[in-house]
Amino acid sequence: MNIYSVLKYYRGIKSPRLKLLGILMLHILHRRYLYISIDPSLHCNFRCRLCFFSDPEKSESLRGRFSLEDIQAIANAVFHRGLKIQIGCGAEPTTFKDLPELVKLAHDKGIAHISVTTNGSLLTYEKLCQLVECGLNEIVLSAHGLTKETYEYMMRGGGFEQFRQLLQDIETVKRGHPQLFVRINYTVCKDNVDDLKQLPSFFSGFKPNVIQLRPVQDIGSTDYTDYSMSSILQKYEACILPVVRFCEKHDITCIYPQKNHLGVISEENQNREHLNAVVDMIPCMNFSPFDLWKDEFNPYEETFEDYARRTHRVRHWLKMLLGFSKDISSESGTVTHALNYSVK
Repeated sequence: MNIYSVLKYYRGIKSPRLKLLGILMLHILHRRYLYISIDPSLHCNFRCRLCFFSDPEKSESLRGRFSLEDIQAIANAVFHRGLKIQIGCGAEPTTFKDLPELVKLAHDKGIAHISVTTNGSLLTYEKLCQLVECGLNEIVLSAHGLTKETYEYMMRGGGFEQFRQLLQDIETVKRGHPQLFVRINYTVCKDNVDDLKQLPSFFSGFKPNVIQLRPVQDIGSTDYTDYSMSSILQKYEACILPVVRFCEKHDITCIYPQKNHLGVISEENQNREHLNAVVDMIPCMNFSPFDLWKDEFNPYEETFEDYARRTHRVRHWLKMLLGFSKDISSESGTVTHALNYSVK
């Protein structure tokens, strides 16, 4: 299954109410629709400036690791409703020694798209082969610089040449496993936007399937604090649009922000995008090994269906459909600033 074809179709639906109706029908018909994200380990070997692990106090407070028994319980309770699983949502999943077992469990439970987000520094050719053989569909690589100077400045703890070697290893693996998707996540900020001019030459010997350009956002507790969009806006035509054209030319899916959504947008558009962001969060289920991770949903004691009944999900969604209640934000908790990404 090409999850990006599904994403492109979903993004084409402008009405949040229509999106919600589709999710409701999938839920009632017991079909797969969940986007499961899981951090099996709250550890990272990098201290990237754009990440909360760059803050010593925050990184020291992050502790926790799922046991294989925990993973099995989550899988039994939820994986049968999963359409996609994202392993690595804020921490580094390759620090989890049982990562191959987690990937295999997701595959055996029938999840169509299994993705791992990683800085890649702990992946060897042998480990890559093992993960793919266990059922990995996609590897998402975080890369916030395309020159040695910028990469090693933004991604503290990483080595530029090691990253380039990883790309060669992945290319070799893909020859034997062409179904493996490779996505590059590039968070754009003032200090790395110019590096995007290097992208065509950087990827001359390696073709990712997807490139996502994400404008920097304030996620709190990071070493990086310049969240201004002015530099990105000024260099949009010179740095971002050429990436979009490069991707179109080489049949690479490109996920990028529209220029008019990087500046101040109208209150009407922001309200609509907020509603879309809230609905987009509804299929998401997140698991991280914090101390109280079982308080809201305990997979040892209930299934996803039990949880849905207990929390009256259908009733709440029907209320939203009938009028998108003013209390709509309670469904999703905190929603970051909505950006209307284009998918090409």
